Amino acid sequence: MSEKIKVFALAGLDEDGRDCYIVEINDDLFVIDAGTSLPDKTIPGVDYLLPNFDYLFRNKDRIRAYIMTHGHDESMGALRYFYKYAPAPVYCSKSTMVIMEGQLAINEQTKLHYDFHIVNPSDDVMIYNHRVRFFQTCHNAPNSSGIAISTNLGNIIFTSDFIINFATEDKNYQFDLAMTSELAKEKTLLLMAESKAANKKGYCSPRHRINDLVEKYFKLDRRIFVSCYWQNMYRLREVIRLARKYNKKLYCYDDYTRTILSQIVAATGTASIIQDDFVSREDLLRVKKENLVILIVGQNDDLLKEIYALSTGSNADKRIKVDKDDIFMNVAVPRPSFETLTTRAMDSMYRTGCEVVWLKNKEVSAMHAREDDLRFVLNLFKPQYYFPVRGHYTHIMDNARIAVSLGIGLNHLNVFVLDNGMQIIFEENRRPVLLPNEVTGIDVSPILVDGKGVTKISNELIETRQQMGVDGAVVIASTVSLSEKRIIAGPDCQMRGFVFVKEAEPLLKSITQIYVEEVNAALKKGIDMEMAKNTIKERIRWFIRRENGREPLVEPIILIEK
Repeated sequence: MSEKIKVFALAGLDEDGRDCYIVEINDDLFVIDAGTSLPDKTIPGVDYLLPNFDYLFRNKDRIRAYIMTHGHDESMGALRYFYKYAPAPVYCSKSTMVIMEGQLAINEQTKLHYDFHIVNPSDDVMIYNHRVRFFQTCHNAPNSSGIAISTNLGNIIFTSDFIINFATEDKNYQFDLAMTSELAKEKTLLLMAESKAANKKGYCSPRHRINDLVEKYFKLDRRIFVSCYWQNMYRLREVIRLARKYNKKLYCYDDYTRTILSQIVAATGTASIIQDDFVSREDLLRVKKENLVILIVGQNDDLLKEIYALSTGSNADKRIKVDKDDIFMNVAVPRPSFETLTTRAMDSMYRTGCEVVWLKNKEVSAMHAREDDLRFVLNLFKPQYYFPVRGHYTHIMDNARIAVSLGIGLNHLNVFVLDNGMQIIFEENRRPVLLPNEVTGIDVSPILVDGKGVTKISNELIETRQQMGVDGAVVIASTVSLSEKRIIAGPDCQMRGFVFVKEAEPLLKSITQIYVEEVNAALKKGIDMEMAKNTIKERIRWFIRRENGREPLVEPIILIEK
């Protein structure tokens, strides 16, 4: 049977994270990863960005599987936001399943139940009459994997995040050369490989290891604090093994760290954790300080806020206080969007007088494929077509240049640098067709999570939040009686973020006067209150701009009592 194949990204191109890739074979739709990304400073008040899932909602009856390649938010974090609206079997490793279930528990979403189908590293499975083979890769999440989907035209191979590293004895982090070599014997129609570190020379390994950088500190008779992002389980594994090697006891700094270590790291067997290695909360003060390693695990800016709180003594557990004899080791290498917060937190930690060990990007690398890692898989699979994914546009272009430079038949005609929503269509005996987003009509505008729920991003919403962040806000409210045609409660005016205290009183009086004048005029003339609010907004904004040159968000509220 002739197959028509479509491949495209709902998200993940020209950005860091939010990975979500679609492979359609005739009427069968496969979703590879469904991740989140973090906002930059241009989108204030947003916690996460999600892929736009309208396409999946419209085609939910055709979804045959969600394939989660590893347990990172960038790859699996968005699924919990929309799974109940478009359910389908979820194929992943046991480690990834445990991480996903742990995240549901942490986020109090225990009523959501995925239809898990567990695959072991390098399994060969049939999904809706399509052969899908998994091959284990080396990444900082345990049992991460790439996949190969068989088609009549050849294999579609998605590497996911990986590095070439054969120097590890831990089976959870081994690159399966045997399985990839078997796949390489077959025709590769399309290879999709990550681009995040394509601009960096050489191989990633052994730059991803911290053991040689920090082991000397574990030999000392001093208490050690270690801060680490929870998603870097490879790094946590190194820290725990060093503590065990030098007979130090581990203590979980807070409940979040305790939950992560018990529900996720221990359950995945990431570090073969033995209960005796850990000190209970009750026994903290019974252990000699020089025998302790205190683990602080978190995510994103929450970890940095906790470091700052610890350094200033404002942390919740007052028994834990950093002193000048301690070593504070930050192995959470910051993302670009968190460099300012990281510098602030670490600067505060330096002020405690302790010895600070702060690993930087120049010293240790994130576990993503560099130039030579990519050359390895490109030469191994020798794809007919190549689709660089996962990364900003510059990284994707670097990835494409590497492919073209190898002399394996790849050039500008069969290497695809695409935007989200653009489709590659393969059919037998035909050249691939590229459809731009304007033709496919797939909505790829990001969806935001703002702490209260999921909302579609609009330019108006972003502009409003930016305005509040720069110029502040004014909210003024009252209750009016339509029958009595007067204000019966208020007005109450609140101003935030645009005026000094000494200037606030005269401004407050003038703003309140404008509000009262317009409300009374509207009541007297029988003008609709929505029209009155528009007039109030304009008058107050004009007045403030004239007085101090600022343009805060103005929100008049009129409650009506009939």
